[in-house]
Amino acid sequence: MRHRLNNLILTLIISAFCLPVSGRQDSVRNRLVLSDGSVYNGQMRLRKPYGTGRTDHANGDVYEGAYEKGLRKGVGICHYANGDLYLGFWDNNLRAGEGELQYSSGDVYKGSWRSDERNGKGVYMWADGSYYSGEWKGDLRQGTGLMCWCDSSEYRGSWANGLREGQGEFKSKGYYYSGSWLKDMEDGNGICTMPNGDTYKGQFRSGAITGNGEYSFANGDSYKGSLRNGMAEGKGVYSWADGSVYDGEWKENRREGKGQMEWGNGDKYYGEWLNDVPWGEGSMSLADGTKFKGTFVNGVVDGKGLVEEADGTRLEGVFKEGFRTGTFTVMDKSGKKIRTIIY
Repeated sequence: MRHRLNNLILTLIISAFCLPVSGRQDSVRNRLVLSDGSVYNGQMRLRKPYGTGRTDHANGDVYEGAYEKGLRKGVGICHYANGDLYLGFWDNNLRAGEGELQYSSGDVYKGSWRSDERNGKGVYMWADGSYYSGEWKGDLRQGTGLMCWCDSSEYRGSWANGLREGQGEFKSKGYYYSGSWLKDMEDGNGICTMPNGDTYKGQFRSGAITGNGEYSFANGDSYKGSLRNGMAEGKGVYSWADGSVYDGEWKENRREGKGQMEWGNGDKYYGEWLNDVPWGEGSMSLADGTKFKGTFVNGVVDGKGLVEEADGTRLEGVFKEGFRTGTFTVMDKSGKKIRTIIY
């Protein structure tokens, strides 16, 4: 595309300057000094630039190309005072149609123009090797397009006001995202793969995993439920690779609130949690048939509680950091008191 556009523009410019001067007396090559001090040399009609010519502008810009009724119209080249260079089509003194703008910074834009702005399809190449190829409107990326950064990251999808917005796909080193975008960030429903092999499918907000979704870890664990800023928050179910499952409330990736835990060995707990461990009122059932109901502190029984052995025998008393202390009442499975034991 680059070579075809350059050849087309150069051919048209050369052709324009080689056109014969019209035989009419009001079409002559002449010199004209404009009110702002700019100087025009070229073809004129009725004392206005008409045909091909050159204007050395007072601000330092230099334009060479086609004119009509005193305005740039057709093919022309403009050397700007700031070092930029434009080769392409003009209409009523504005860049319009196909053209190439070479910036003094080393950036280059090739494509369609309208009313002096990038508009339509075009390619913008940055000096660092990054480039965008796609649709433009009002000098901004708008519509669909492909953006490739110099670090090999790339985005393909929808744009609005120069930002990624709508449906799109982003790839970088180890990271992949496909889904909805808003104001240049992942926002809405999407799927992604992390550099460590984790995957997520669900809702995003302002570039972060926030909302309801399913997170699968590379080690075989998984989480399904509510998340905030990439962490379990609210209600959700976490399944470990060893078969353990927690179903309940979360806060900043920790089990907190009410929830039920079943370990891979068959042990179960239902009740209150704090800082990722049983803390508060709860009940636990062990795989050997033993059951406990009472108070937990920092993951162990602590306070008044009731133990029921596998044979139905019950012991009621006070626990301290997981150990029985003081006097315990022993009852049969019907609740009848059998004896007391002092620990």
